[in-house]
Amino acid sequence: MLTGCWDIKEIQDMNYITAIGIDQEDGDFVVYTQMMDFTAVAKTETGKAEKPPQVWTSKTRGKTFDMAVNAIYDSAQVRTSWSHISCILISDTVLKSKVLTKLDTIGRYQEIRMTPWVYGTNESIEQLFNVPAFFNLSPLNTIAHEPSEEYKQRSYIVPIRYFDFMALITEPASTVLLPNLSIDKGTWSLNQKENPKLVINGVYAISEVVSKGFFPNDKLTGLRWMEPDTKRSHVMITNKSGKYAANVVLSNPKVRKELSIVNGMPRFHINVKLGGNVVEALDDMNKTEMENQAAAEVREEIISTYKNGIASKTDLYSLEHVLFKKDTRLWKKIHRSSVQPMDAGSLETVHVEVHLDHAGMKLLPHQDGPAAPTTKKEAGS
Repeated sequence: MLTGCWDIKEIQDMNYITAIGIDQEDGDFVVYTQMMDFTAVAKTETGKAEKPPQVWTSKTRGKTFDMAVNAIYDSAQVRTSWSHISCILISDTVLKSKVLTKLDTIGRYQEIRMTPWVYGTNESIEQLFNVPAFFNLSPLNTIAHEPSEEYKQRSYIVPIRYFDFMALITEPASTVLLPNLSIDKGTWSLNQKENPKLVINGVYAISEVVSKGFFPNDKLTGLRWMEPDTKRSHVMITNKSGKYAANVVLSNPKVRKELSIVNGMPRFHINVKLGGNVVEALDDMNKTEMENQAAAEVREEIISTYKNGIASKTDLYSLEHVLFKKDTRLWKKIHRSSVQPMDAGSLETVHVEVHLDHAGMKLLPHQDGPAAPTTKKEAGS
């Protein structure tokens, strides 16, 4: 008697959920799912599809999250697999209250992995699930399912996986920054028709498992310099007249957060070192001037972002967590009192150093003649 894979399921005999969205309406949980034809996804590996991939979305309701999920089975037609989820969307409505208990089912159901990317959103989850990728590729080729490649090229808001999100959300004195997924309808067009694309346009700051509010990108300019995972990010520097002088790409920040106690209250000191190079020069500046000006711009952005957070009583840099780790007794004392542990004066000093690998001196626009080289390497080049 020969054995065989008697219980094997062919790919067309299963529903594969690739993304799940969680919302609340009128006290009920609303669960959205995204499902696609994996046979079409497989074809794109050897070439671009001629037609857009078929994407199905579902919307079900229930008094609890699990009840809303189970409602999907009523019309699923075949067995549904949850093991291919790579994106979890959480609406801002859910984030405003205790978010941890609302995600309990995800952690308990053994078929769902802990590695999906997780986002917040204040837009329609159903519309987000239907935003197309380029060239008729599947939604798996969008930043909702794979944000890390885009982050390597433009590091602004670091993406976060579900297991990191769950670990940090319960860490005392820590603020979790959950990227906000939105739709950009103005940048791209196809055959002169609007072609929307996904974009990360801010973060939800979550502390003590509750959202403290949404911060758009323009309020977070200094955040990237405080994130050790930053790979590549631009900063414009200005000359003495206040006009744009150069565009500098900075990378790999080395961040050190130090604590001192003054009159029983914490004071923080930030030191940041960055490397980089010049990608656009609009004025004559030598290498030292560029480094100093880039450091000044970065310092200003770090302080500005800190103040934006404090204005909303939010610790965007998780500096309070430094106090928790280094002086837990003082943190508990402050936490039990009515005193705010963080205020505008808590960030006492910010020191930034920028070292440019090369400033491209030969390519600078020399209006008044060639600029003098500032290093032996440039002098010999």
